[in-house]
Amino acid sequence: MSVEDDDEPYVRKKQPEPDSEIDITPMIDVTFQLLIFFMVTSTMQGNPPAEIPKSSSGGSIETAKVILIVIKAPVSATVDPVIEIDKKPTTLEELRARIGDAAGASTLGIDVMIMADRTVPNRFTGEVDSLIGEIEGVTYHFAVQDRR
Repeated sequence: MSVEDDDEPYVRKKQPEPDSEIDITPMIDVTFQLLIFFMVTSTMQGNPPAEIPKSSSGGSIETAKVILIVIKAPVSATVDPVIEIDKKPTTLEELRARIGDAAGASTLGIDVMIMADRTVPNRFTGEVDSLIGEIEGVTYHFAVQDRR
């Protein structure tokens, strides 16, 4: 066969495309090796002992000079919770006046303990909180009951 007999043009053969996938197996191996290394060489320590402040009331609220405010749960959704001071129901205005008078009479200020039922709406305890926070010379605390 001669060159003159060849009528077809020269077509260059395509080269195979390079492998575009990355093999991440070695990278995973190195990552696990580093993880194991750091787990083995790290020292495990527990939590440091917490610095818990001493109770200001010394135990019983009844023996301490603390004004106790109890907020009882509402009987229905349409009724506000009941606020009690010394087991007597009071309104927010009476509460402000009574705490203000007690704070004004004391040169060192007063301590107030707020105890609320779990089902009292947060907005209501927030109202009592902001009301007491506006009075000068009052330090207040919220009592927390452990879960049963």
